[in-house]
Amino acid sequence: MKFSKYFLVALLLQLLTISSPLYSQEIWSLEKCVSFAIEKSLQVEGSNLSLQGTEIDVNQARHGRYPNLSASTNVGWNFGRTIDPTRNEFITETFFNNGFSLNSNVMLFNSGRINNTIQQGISNNKASLKDLEQTKRDISLNVASLYLNILFAKENLQNAENQLGLTLEQLGQLNKQIAVGNRPENDKLDIEAQKATNEQTIVEARNNLTINMLNLKQLLRLDPDYDMDILTPGEMPVDTDPDIVTFSELYQSALNSQASVAANEMRVKSAQLGEKIAKAEFLPSIGAGGSLRTNYSNKGLNITGYTSSIIEQTVFINNQEVTVGFPQQIPQTQKSPYFNQFSDNLSYGVGISMSIPIYNNYTAKAGLQRAQLNTERANLNLTQTKETLKITVGQALSDAKAAKARYLASEKTKTAQNNLYNNAIKRFEIGNLNAFELTRLKTSMESSSINALIAKYDYLFRTKVLDFYLGKPIVLAK
Repeated sequence: MKFSKYFLVALLLQLLTISSPLYSQEIWSLEKCVSFAIEKSLQVEGSNLSLQGTEIDVNQARHGRYPNLSASTNVGWNFGRTIDPTRNEFITETFFNNGFSLNSNVMLFNSGRINNTIQQGISNNKASLKDLEQTKRDISLNVASLYLNILFAKENLQNAENQLGLTLEQLGQLNKQIAVGNRPENDKLDIEAQKATNEQTIVEARNNLTINMLNLKQLLRLDPDYDMDILTPGEMPVDTDPDIVTFSELYQSALNSQASVAANEMRVKSAQLGEKIAKAEFLPSIGAGGSLRTNYSNKGLNITGYTSSIIEQTVFINNQEVTVGFPQQIPQTQKSPYFNQFSDNLSYGVGISMSIPIYNNYTAKAGLQRAQLNTERANLNLTQTKETLKITVGQALSDAKAAKARYLASEKTKTAQNNLYNNAIKRFEIGNLNAFELTRLKTSMESSSINALIAKYDYLFRTKVLDFYLGKPIVLAK
């Protein structure tokens, strides 16, 4: 009984393990693909690192307003005649000394250099933010392009399978007619050739779907064997009609919505602030500072008291030698302790300094010239960005209009070819059309269907590019 219970549990676990792959496939929407691609993108990670670097620069520039503080210490042995730092006396003996100091300085006036450096850092930070935003928008457009490619590949595969179904249906009908003697045996050769062509088309369509799915996985940084599929939206309406969008409207919207333009504008402002920073090198600067110092010496002494003593000295009075005694207080000393000397030898001071540049070996002037070149370069990059955007926007609008015309024409052709093929089937069934002509008309119908499908997704993608430049979010279904 116990064995049977364990056996049933093991069997149940095995069945769950076998059946779990059936439900392991994830269905990804466009929004999920975009958010995941942005999260895993190395480009976004690099932009984030650049952004963090500019934030560090801003913090460093702001701390330039505050006083600095530094501490130092020294340890040494002195030999020969030197000054004892604790007694300020010349001595000719070896001694050990140890010193400590604190120093602080603050900039009071430097012609706006600190403020301009802060503003420059803020401008660079805003430019990095715009770079990050542009990177995310570019990734969104790339993901949408691959997503549409997969939708096209899936619909194209479905269309190829439907065409094979039609061919098999025709072959079945032809076999019935051959069986009753209404058609010769050779008539089915063209249909069988068409069947082989349809099967080849299915293989190519399935490979195309696999390749596009691999491209999406690569962009999402997923393993190639990751089991996923994309969500197929229902109706995918075209929100932007290229025929009613003007170039000036589209270009102005692109100037306002494209973060790369705003990033270059911020870099122009940063370069102009760099000129002001360089000009500050020609002007005086005023600073204040303070210091605190103390020393220790193993020759340092403390006076513990005094003893009275008569010091005799020989003098001459009227050419007579006379010994005279002078009372004198003789200090009694002992070695001063280590920590006592720190308080006894403490000294401090404050002061104000001014630095007036007179000649600095062309350094300041060269710095200003480089800053001016940086401004010209930033303006040139901004102009080039706008000109490139103008060309890109014009091309996008032209492509969208052409895609719309191509799509409408392909739909008309598809309808005409379908009607022609349906009429041919009726003629074939009553014996007024041979299999070769039917196959030719079916091939034309299939080509028109494929061309219409290509035109449909090309038109849809071109309108999404217009939405991109209009600053609209990229969505496929409402």
